[in-house]
Amino acid sequence: MRDSLQVFGVNMAPRANRRWLVAVVYTIFLAAWVFLVLNPLLSGLPLLLLATVVNGLILGGYGRAGLIKPFGTQQFLCKWGPVNDERELHRRDRMHFYAYRWVVILMVLGYFMTVRPFDHGLVGRALLLLGLVLGLTLPQALLLWTEPDVEYADAE
Repeated sequence: MRDSLQVFGVNMAPRANRRWLVAVVYTIFLAAWVFLVLNPLLSGLPLLLLATVVNGLILGGYGRAGLIKPFGTQQFLCKWGPVNDERELHRRDRMHFYAYRWVVILMVLGYFMTVRPFDHGLVGRALLLLGLVLGLTLPQALLLWTEPDVEYADAE
């Protein structure tokens, strides 16, 4: 986690606030996903761009902004802030493992739903789109959801 835990002026140090943030973010993703699934002529690109922007600016992990510190492990790769310690690297790797096993299942199911004998292109598209959005955001969301309350020592 970063030293400054505020999003839109709301303190994100308490776990309950971070869980609300994750719930709101995924509610927005779900609404956009349903809208795109119900309108098959629309491209899924707006949802992927939304996931990328939310991931980069609010959730973090892959950029300068966000609640999660950058995932870089080497000082020359992580120019934006402090390098993660072993505990943070272990948590990051574990959350990526938990998230990506479900993402891979969704992607494989989505692929097989689009080819014969199934030939359900819209279902396959929906699963692939869901898998891409979860692949972009789920590890950071799991980290924010499970991290305990952050307590900072008061400067005296």
